[in-house]
Amino acid sequence: SIVTVTFEVPGNAKEESLNVYIQNLLWEKNVRNRDDDCMEVIRLKGLVSLKDKPQQVIVQGVHELYDLEETSVSWEDDSKRTNRLVLIGRNLDKDILKQLFIATVTETEKQWTTRFKEDQVCP
Repeated sequence: SIVTVTFEVPGNAKEESLNVYIQNLLWEKNVRNRDDDCMEVIRLKGLVSLKDKPQQVIVQGVHELYDLEETSVSWEDDSKRTNRLVLIGRNLDKDILKQLFIATVTETEKQWTTRFKEDQVCP
C-alpha cells in the first residue's frame, strides 16, 4: 500500500510557504486524498527553488522531521528554475499533492481549502 509520487513544478517558492506545505503534510497530517483518506508521507525529498536564493535547495524529510539545505550549485537562469519532489507514503494522490504545491509556488493559498481540513486532523 506504499506508493511513490514524483512531480515537477516550475517557479520559485517562498521559504515560508514551502514550510507550510511540508508541515501540513508531515506535522499536521491534515491533507486528504479524493476518497477523504489521510495522506501519510513517510519520506520526502527533492530539489527546490526558493525566492531570493540563487542556490538550489535540497529538501529531505522522514516522518515528521525535515530539513532544507542550500547546495553550492546556483541556478543557471531564473526562467529554468524547476522544483522536483518525490514523496513516499500511503494514500498519496499525485494530482492533489501537485496542485497544492503549485498553489504554494503561485501563492494561491485558497487552493489549500479543497483538501486541507484543520478540524479533521488525521490520527
